[in-house]
Amino acid sequence: MRQQRPNLPFVALVLASMMAFGLAGHFAAEAVIRHQQVHQLNELTEVVLRRSELAVDFAAASLDELAKRDLASCAPAALQAIRLHVYQRSAIKDVRLVNPDGSVICSAYSETLEFDKGWADRRDMLPSHDKKLSLFRVEQFGGDALGVLRDVNRSSALVAIVGINAGLFDLMPAKLRAHSEVILALSNGAKLGEFRLDADKPLPGPI
Repeated sequence: MRQQRPNLPFVALVLASMMAFGLAGHFAAEAVIRHQQVHQLNELTEVVLRRSELAVDFAAASLDELAKRDLASCAPAALQAIRLHVYQRSAIKDVRLVNPDGSVICSAYSETLEFDKGWADRRDMLPSHDKKLSLFRVEQFGGDALGVLRDVNRSSALVAIVGINAGLFDLMPAKLRAHSEVILALSNGAKLGEFRLDADKPLPGPI
């Protein structure tokens, strides 16, 4: 009785098909996982943006209140009222009266001016959806802040200095905290703050 030899081309075709299905399943699983990761990252980005927008809205409402109370002034009584206003609102570090070009006239807490590394010119400030408001980075020693400018009249404007703290950025899941970085920046690329546990180590495979 003659022994049948295996059909080598058929065996090779079966093996190739199995490998193809395996690779296809592997890539499909990776695609699904990557899609879920991107979706989750987008949701976390939206959280940071919402928190940032709330901080801007809060600062704008505070400046509106000061303007309505006619406190856009460097008079001692006005500055005292502004200091009380700032004291009651922990997110705001200072309020300053500025010229139309953005240069500072006076500050509720004049000592905070010593913390500034630089001050933005009006031309470098970014307009917001509200035409009365402009946003800019305030470079300071020990961490940058967000400046929110509100025009009061043709000769002056009020600026709220909004602190950027770690609570704004600390939102990553526990498994990702040590392998992620959260950065908040304006549309012109000016970085306002960042959060990373191991700032000295490069991130492996960042997305």
